[in-house]
Amino acid sequence: MKRICLVCERTSPDSNVFCQEAYCPAEMCPYIFDYGEWLGDIEITRTVSVLRSSALYEARHAGQTVLLKVAHPGVEHTERLKREALFLRDTASRKERDVALPQLLPPYANASVAQEPYGRAMYREHLLYYCVFAHFQGNGLRDVLLKNPQLWIFHVGWIVTSLAATVAFLQNKGRYHFAITPEALLVRFNADAAPDVLLIDLGIATDREQLARTWYPEIVPPAYTAPELIDAAPQPNYATDVYGIGLVLYELLVGTPPYPYKLRSDKDVYAMVKAGQIVRMTRVEDVREVAEIASSAVSPDPRQRQKSAAELAGLLLKTLGDAPAKRRSSWPAPRTTLMVTAALLAVAFIITLGATMMNFVR
Repeated sequence: MKRICLVCERTSPDSNVFCQEAYCPAEMCPYIFDYGEWLGDIEITRTVSVLRSSALYEARHAGQTVLLKVAHPGVEHTERLKREALFLRDTASRKERDVALPQLLPPYANASVAQEPYGRAMYREHLLYYCVFAHFQGNGLRDVLLKNPQLWIFHVGWIVTSLAATVAFLQNKGRYHFAITPEALLVRFNADAAPDVLLIDLGIATDREQLARTWYPEIVPPAYTAPELIDAAPQPNYATDVYGIGLVLYELLVGTPPYPYKLRSDKDVYAMVKAGQIVRMTRVEDVREVAEIASSAVSPDPRQRQKSAAELAGLLLKTLGDAPAKRRSSWPAPRTTLMVTAALLAVAFIITLGATMMNFVR
């Protein structure tokens, strides 16, 4: 295992992390699995994304490639992962689950999701909690932006519309996220259709009644924390998640994080957020309507934002139009191909057997 600091992103392969900056909690950073390491009967193949509360890996389990999400040690992180797993389990069979949420798989080879929505395994001195998801062949949005900071405007719109529709699903179920970041999104680009998006982290994943008890600020980086969450108890307001979606949209437009956070202390970043010292919106002339939507969504005053994720998604759809649907392949589905091939082989075998028997009779 290696250790990665969640603040300055320093990495140590020998588990000893040191930073000369007084604000950096390097010695408290979590362990991250390396290629070829095992958690129970699950083999790690690569790290996909590291969040403040958990890490996401590509892995091999029960003979198939999956996504593995492991909570960082700590009661708040493990309880958060449990809430997320229970929500995904309880909504898995509903038709409205046709949104960008991961498909939960059994954590053990001999279990079912209904019985065990999340797993537990010991690693060194820690009991780690984890979830197993169906595999999604995509890249983290943060990695996508490192390669191409200025995405095509329609790709920007379709990615954020999918994100907003998914958060709207959570809001319709009475859940709050409050921790939307580019690290929480996986994206897969298609040649002839809109990008596929997967929201691999549900944030605080809690409802109105439990919000005050379950909220903890360490779940989200300061640069992506809504101003109303910094110095006050969290209030159940859907506009707080509109702010998170708006930050992602804003970053996709300007090509850089709205609040610079690299090599800055959490205290300094919080001060910038509260003061509204956001990076200036430079991409206006070609995408003015979308830029105005983003600017409203990241307003420090929740009353100036769109009221819900559904309203934000509707504005983007009205501005950019519906995303193009995926083309259906002219080739038959793999299962159909296998069935037809098996039938043809069976017919050929019967014909050959019949011919052999006729020759034998003669």
